[in-house]
Amino acid sequence: MYRITGRHVLITGAASGIGHALSECFARDGAHLFLGAHPSEETKIQSWAGELAGRYGVKTWAFPVDLSHVDGPETLYWQVNALGLPIDVLVNNAGLIAYGNLDQIPLDRQEQIIHVNALAYFKLMRLVLPDMIKRGQGRVLNVSSVSAFQPTAHHAVYGATKAFVQSLSEAVNQECSGTGVTIATFNPSYTNTPLLAGEGFPKQLWWYTFSGLSSPETVAEKGFQAFKAGKTLYIPGWHNWLVHAFLQRFIPRRMAVLISAWVLKARR
Repeated sequence: MYRITGRHVLITGAASGIGHALSECFARDGAHLFLGAHPSEETKIQSWAGELAGRYGVKTWAFPVDLSHVDGPETLYWQVNALGLPIDVLVNNAGLIAYGNLDQIPLDRQEQIIHVNALAYFKLMRLVLPDMIKRGQGRVLNVSSVSAFQPTAHHAVYGATKAFVQSLSEAVNQECSGTGVTIATFNPSYTNTPLLAGEGFPKQLWWYTFSGLSSPETVAEKGFQAFKAGKTLYIPGWHNWLVHAFLQRFIPRRMAVLISAWVLKARR
């Protein structure tokens, strides 16, 4: 069981959703937190940092940085690094999504999704890993998605970024074997967060009739416990594991794409 107390943890996208809930899990176990959020959420993240510090007696710092900017990840890293404290755990959680076909969603919006969901994860991993390896200890938790395991029609770029993160995480975790550093992914299904409240995302998908729509607090708690237990890939919910980790191995790729396209359609 990985010891959390006294660790310094950097969490992106901590102002709402799964990142918000994960930050409370880490604070409750005694971690000191570097909390990243979009500049538009500066007041919210400052308030949340103060609340966690008061409630759990930990140290917290807030960093309103836009990770969609080309140098956003570097800016966040160097602002945290300037404190002179180690980053023991990196939780890559910030994410964007937009619903619609590739030809319908504005190009600049899809570029933002790639910058935040893929490039920011990659850059922050690359920035923290040398120091972790040098110290002989460290953890990276990449909040991915079940969307990493098959194409996701109607939000294709989102699924593609999660597939990138999944492949990257598994490969780098193998590269770090024997260093004391572990790269893990947390792969929840659709969760009731602000991520799904805008960008034309439907209120109901056919997939929800099977999987439901989990609360971020419930999902985060499960992911946190799996992270502490040392799981390097965790899909919460047996039904999600069955569909995305087991059945995907046996059905033809073309069939998986067809099923995905149908269940990810808006339900009227």
